[in-house]
Amino acid sequence: MRYASVMYLHKGCEEEYKKRHDELWPELAEHLKQHGIRNYYIHLDRNENRLYATFDADDLDAQSLADHPVMQRWWEYMADIMATKTPSFEPVADALEEVFRFNVLQPDKTRVVAVLDIGKTNIKICLMDGQTGALLHIEKRVNGVVDAPPYPHVDVDSIWRWIKDTLADLAQRYFISSIAITTHGATIACMKGDQLALPILDYEYDGVSECKDEYDAARPDFSESFSPRLPQGLNLGAQLFWQQKRFADEFSTVDSLLLYPQYWGYKLSGNKAAEVTSLGCHTDLWNPTSCQFSTFCEQQQWAERFPEVIETGAKLGTILPDLAKETGLPASCVIFNGIHDSNASLVPYIGQPMEKLTVVSSGTWTVIATINGKLDALQEDKDMLANVDALGRATPTIRFMGGREWEQLRSDSKATLSDVNFILENGILAMPAFAKGGGPFAHCEGRIVDRGIALTPAQQSALADVYVALMTDYCLDLMDTSNTVIVEGAFSNNLNFLTLLACMRSQNEIYASRDVTGTSGGAALLSNKSLKLKGRLSLALCDPQIKPLLNLYRQQWRDLVGEL
Repeated sequence: MRYASVMYLHKGCEEEYKKRHDELWPELAEHLKQHGIRNYYIHLDRNENRLYATFDADDLDAQSLADHPVMQRWWEYMADIMATKTPSFEPVADALEEVFRFNVLQPDKTRVVAVLDIGKTNIKICLMDGQTGALLHIEKRVNGVVDAPPYPHVDVDSIWRWIKDTLADLAQRYFISSIAITTHGATIACMKGDQLALPILDYEYDGVSECKDEYDAARPDFSESFSPRLPQGLNLGAQLFWQQKRFADEFSTVDSLLLYPQYWGYKLSGNKAAEVTSLGCHTDLWNPTSCQFSTFCEQQQWAERFPEVIETGAKLGTILPDLAKETGLPASCVIFNGIHDSNASLVPYIGQPMEKLTVVSSGTWTVIATINGKLDALQEDKDMLANVDALGRATPTIRFMGGREWEQLRSDSKATLSDVNFILENGILAMPAFAKGGGPFAHCEGRIVDRGIALTPAQQSALADVYVALMTDYCLDLMDTSNTVIVEGAFSNNLNFLTLLACMRSQNEIYASRDVTGTSGGAALLSNKSLKLKGRLSLALCDPQIKPLLNLYRQQWRDLVGEL
């Protein structure tokens, strides 16, 4: 609802009134925000010394707003330069009646940033409040791969239909002022004009290995790209190399290469761009220390096919006019240059003043990155790499497919700490790895040491929790890790995982992000730097009753891991 009123200023006090509002007390600004007040404007009519004020608010509690001490102090502070009531000092304000409106941009709808979050397992559209950054709404669907010729590929047609239908539905209830984009990495669109020259390859396709020997001979050294050699198509350079060899005619028509977030940005805005977080995501295409294309990428003549590299979160343009009409989105809706999802989880923290900070981003992949960490501890054979953050800085990283392994090991029953105790007491071990996509033990076949004990469904889930905690702990030991470790994403809500990690890592303070959309929140923050994301954190606590047993169990697991 919009509120409008007129107030009366004493003659000669115009400049003083403006000065005091230029220096508005922060506590008063916060008080107004807490009451849902937004779009607050005050205009001065110098001829009559009248002040015309308008603001928007939903369900305004005017009495609570007025009774607060900070409001009372402000009125008293302003009483010497404007007409006020006695004895309250409340400004004399006459309500204004609306008699006409024209071309109003849906003032009855909440203004939001929509975040298009395309993961390997799920696709989401998250709506974040345009002022506070609070998560207001999530729409979600399962993602999949089209297993059909010429190779397994991304189902872009299905995804695009869902995006348009979902945005059209949301646009009826919310004013979507902008769209931010975050996606998984290792995915690229080979474009011929405005169409795909080839389907977007699924990075888990084993057929890319046909060119393994040739690719290994051509790819850059780890010291240049800080990209480890990964299986399947997880090195983006390996995908392009294979497509160029296997589909030479189609590849010869490719005039632009769009990284996955930028492909969707192009679909929404019609403008092509490149961006560093996806270019630097174990691709072999980027030199993260010099922040430029790798010599390999230049030699393959791919660098010239990438559009201009522009800032992460920069404005790509406004939504395509025909798309705005089809979906009901406002024509002014801004589309922003997207970001690799694990890097989006770092965004709320990359401006923090501390020297180093380690973030565990959990989803299909568990990605552990240390902001301002050193690169000299990276080991290629452990699937350690340098990612590139939104500021273009090389960021030491290690990862494993924690979410996928956890899904494979768990049951539908939730585990209690008592179930975890059962696993520890009986020495039931899950030995890596249960997914072949990557990680320090990607070359190993996962197995369970069950001691001849049949597990209940809840105990199976407990084993999954223990396994992922052990793997995270192991990876943190390999990293240049900070004293503070923040868990983002799916595992930030897994109490067993957090408790186990806190028990194993007394040298660190382990925090869980209470904002369950770390990836989406980071993408939204990049596109709207005025958002006030609080980044609420909870300290994970060790359970002293399980720590002695866990220490013995951990050492036994580490001894067996050392033999792999």
